[in-house]
Amino acid sequence: MSENQNPLAEEQTESVQTAPEAPETEESILSAEADSDTIVETTTDGAEEEPVEEEDIDPADVRIFGMPRVCFHYTAFGVAVGYLVSGIIGMAGYTPPNANICAVVCAAIGYFIGSRLYKKRKAARDAAKQSPESAE
Repeated sequence: MSENQNPLAEEQTESVQTAPEAPETEESILSAEADSDTIVETTTDGAEEEPVEEEDIDPADVRIFGMPRVCFHYTAFGVAVGYLVSGIIGMAGYTPPNANICAVVCAAIGYFIGSRLYKKRKAARDAAKQSPESAE
């Protein structure tokens, strides 16, 4: 065993203690049932802590590896289709193309389609945001 893997000595195991769990009070249970949208925690003395607010994020704005979510999904789908096309061509009896080249070409096509859809959705969302403001 290395020095990092040595078991704890008896003195060290006695000093390590777990914190006792606080039993749930009736107040904390009722406050949790009454307000399910915000998280309210009570301390042992009955004082409530500030509620935690969750930030609303539009799923279309989420980025994966720097790409919008829609572009990433279409790119991943393109890679899968590229490998499938390469395999199907090989099983059909023809000389199969290089699977990686086929996957990259289909991924590029998928990214292009995803980026066009993302731009259309973003333009529609921006137009919807501007229309109520112009009516006022």
